[in-house]
Amino acid sequence: MEANTKSYDKDFKSHSHSTFHQLIIPHKGELELEAEQSSGIANIDQVAVITANDTHAFRGLHPNSFTVVDFDFDDASYMPELNSLWDRAHNQILFPLDEGLINLSRFTALELKDRGLTSLSEQGIKLFLLALADKTKTEVDHLPAKLQGALKFIKENHTRNLSSKDIASAACLSVSHLHSLFNNILGYTPQKFQTKLKLERARQLVLDSTLSLSQIAQEVGYADQSSFNRAYRNIYGQAPGKERLEHKS
Repeated sequence: MEANTKSYDKDFKSHSHSTFHQLIIPHKGELELEAEQSSGIANIDQVAVITANDTHAFRGLHPNSFTVVDFDFDDASYMPELNSLWDRAHNQILFPLDEGLINLSRFTALELKDRGLTSLSEQGIKLFLLALADKTKTEVDHLPAKLQGALKFIKENHTRNLSSKDIASAACLSVSHLHSLFNNILGYTPQKFQTKLKLERARQLVLDSTLSLSQIAQEVGYADQSSFNRAYRNIYGQAPGKERLEHKS
C-alpha cells in the first residue's frame, strides 16, 4: 500500500493502473472523473474508487487536496471483504460518504500529513475501505455465494453467447441447480439476466455514442441487427434508431 497527499491541475489527463486499485479521498476542492461506465465529481461528500485496468480521465477543479491510496493486489488478496467494493467500482466510480466516513477520512488525512504511512494510518485506511464496502452493500451481497458467482460471471461475459452450462460450470453448479437458484430467489432465468445486461449497455451506446446500430449490435453480442432491434423493442418499447432520433431532438 502507498498513500500520499496530492493535488491535480486543471488539464484533463488519462491513464489506468495495472497493478493496484486506487482510493481518492477529497479534502479540499473537487476532482472531475470520467471512466467508461461512470463519471462525476469527487468532493468532500464522496470518494472515488478506481479499480485496476479501468482507464479514466481526470482533472482538478479549484485549489484541491486529496489523499490518494494505491491498494496493491497483495493487500487486496488479504481482504476478501472488499471484493464487492472492487466489483461495484467497475460501474460506479464515486461513492457517497456519511458523517462517520467523513470523520474517518479526516483522521486518516491528518495521520498521513503529520506522520506519513504508519501502521496506524494504514489501519485507518483499511478500516475506511471496510466501512465503505459495508455501507454500499446491495441485495446481491446477501445472496448465496454460488448465485453471486453466477451473476458475476454473467456480468463479466455478458457480450458472449453464454449457455446455461457455461454459467453453471463457472459457478460450480449443476445446470438444474443454477436454474433453481435463479427462478426461486431472483424470479428470472440466467438468460433473461444476460439479455438485460446486454440491452442496458446497448441503450447507453444508442443514446450516448456515435456508433452505428450494426456496430452496437455486434458490440453487445448480437449476431445481426434485426435480432438486436427486436430484443431492444421488446424491452424499451421502440426501435433503437427511433429512440436515438428522439433523444437527439
